[in-house]
Amino acid sequence: MLRKITTLALALLAAPALAEVPLSGSFTATSTCPAYQSINRQTNPGNIATQAGQSYDLLAANKNPPTHLRIAVPGASPVQRWVAVECGTSPAISPEQAETTPVAPTYRGTQYILAVNWQPAFCELNSRTRECRDQRPNSFEATNFTLHGLWPQPHDNEYCDVSERDRWASQDGRWRDLPPLDLTIAQRRDLDIVMPGSLSGLDRHEWVKHGSCYDGDQREYFADSLDLMLALNASEVAELFAGNVGRRLTLTDIRAAFDRSFGRGAGDRVAMDCAEDGNRTLITELRIALTGEISGPDDFSRLILAAEPQQSRCRSGQVDAVGLR
Repeated sequence: MLRKITTLALALLAAPALAEVPLSGSFTATSTCPAYQSINRQTNPGNIATQAGQSYDLLAANKNPPTHLRIAVPGASPVQRWVAVECGTSPAISPEQAETTPVAPTYRGTQYILAVNWQPAFCELNSRTRECRDQRPNSFEATNFTLHGLWPQPHDNEYCDVSERDRWASQDGRWRDLPPLDLTIAQRRDLDIVMPGSLSGLDRHEWVKHGSCYDGDQREYFADSLDLMLALNASEVAELFAGNVGRRLTLTDIRAAFDRSFGRGAGDRVAMDCAEDGNRTLITELRIALTGEISGPDDFSRLILAAEPQQSRCRSGQVDAVGLR
């Protein structure tokens, strides 16, 4: 049972529900529990856990009544973590609050959007970028999807523990000023193929903006991204695009290809972006919802079928050919 409430908890009692409430004092762990960076996503960089009998500085409660407390865990990165209230005791929380804490819903896995480009259309609209200066009919991007990024959700989950310098460089488009990535030689080679935008520093930007919120380091983040791209480009979806260059495809066509490749209902998890180019509407990007732990390319069906359906504004567009019109 949690100990008797003190005056430190008066702010908690007066605070509106669903608002984070600043607290002070200590939290003493009574069991080993995961210390999360994000409650909703349940990410835990470093697999940090509380140690029974150890006290931690108490910083805040997530709401009133609380389900989680924010504490400082020495040696963790980031230091501030969320732990469930039942994992310990604190003078700042009453027994009544502990007893009425609702049970957290079952965790369904980490959620992502895999954003993939149709590179010829991107280059048609962004011809001055480095990666678009030397397009060739026999190049990888002429008949395969290219990686835009793997985005942990929700959509505003960005720039986690990133320096102000790197954040501004990313937001200002000065991507090549960002620090180089720590990748293996094989990862660097494969990423340069599947992400042509690396020439412009897109890989650095995607890590700073999105990968920094991923439950893993740079090598793990891009290894998982490459696995997903391998599964997608080996599917009937990529064959559909490669076989219809210069023709129009509908969202129905594309979603049906996802269903055939990854299981019935997979297509409902896909949204399509388009852009106007003169008298043409070009398909520029697919955004694919995924939910769960990524361990290899064979996970794609499981991940997409576990995700939520997506809404798409674009209903049809042309598959552009490599080279500028």
